[in-house]
Amino acid sequence: MTKDEYGDLLAEIGGGNQIGIASRRERNAAEQRVLAEHDTKFWGLLCLGDAVHEFYRDTLDVVSQQISRSSITNAQFAMVNWHIVSFGRFAAAFHLMAHGYYFEAITLARDLWEVALSLAAVRRGVVTLDELVGAGASTRREMEELSRKADTKIRRTLIWENTRLGEEGREAVETFLGIANLATHKSKLHLTLNFSNIIKQRPVSIFPQFDLERAGAAHNMLSLASWSLVSTLPYLDFALPSSARGWHDRYAKIQLAFREGPGKGPNAAVKAWSEVIERVFVPTQ
Repeated sequence: MTKDEYGDLLAEIGGGNQIGIASRRERNAAEQRVLAEHDTKFWGLLCLGDAVHEFYRDTLDVVSQQISRSSITNAQFAMVNWHIVSFGRFAAAFHLMAHGYYFEAITLARDLWEVALSLAAVRRGVVTLDELVGAGASTRREMEELSRKADTKIRRTLIWENTRLGEEGREAVETFLGIANLATHKSKLHLTLNFSNIIKQRPVSIFPQFDLERAGAAHNMLSLASWSLVSTLPYLDFALPSSARGWHDRYAKIQLAFREGPGKGPNAAVKAWSEVIERVFVPTQ
């Protein structure tokens, strides 16, 4: 099939419209309406995401200037690259959330949390890098099984059997994972919302729409996951120069920003997650 023939085929699929133009305009218009609502009602949280974006990017810039592959261990090399991957997902998650893709953002938030937990486990010696990636497996199924066992060990050690983590902290994690699981597994959370709208005889939108309740949930989920991930950045101390006083000052301020929120002060949920940060993710020597 030639390029022109393929173009004709796509035009027929698209109903005769200029391919890409009409669909992009419709989608972009819906996203911009949601973004405008967020900019008004969630200004502080949007700007928190932008501030973290700048800090995260600057950190990776500093790290890239300090390290060489021959001077670091495999675990350290993996930590750097986990953060490189996670930065892109963090940026994508905030973009999706700000434009009304709430459940998709929650799905990515779960991934950021999982990476943060894995980094903490490697840093604390709960698992080795080989355990985490299923090294030594002879089949893909065996590798997946070893990886699942490592994940179970991480959760058991850092969360469920962590004597330093109180009941409120564990409940906060359970709530976070409960919402994340519903959003991730077969889109149950989104499906429930649609069913609820149908029962209440409300329209079901196929494009993003601003929803105050869902926006709040997505913001909270993404903030907690981002807070956890950013709290593992000091694990890259091997690539942060001792003279980088400015970096440490900014890190302290970003921790304060997560704890205080956009002008509302700490509440019970934030206090509970502060405990999770301190007793799961704060670097140990």
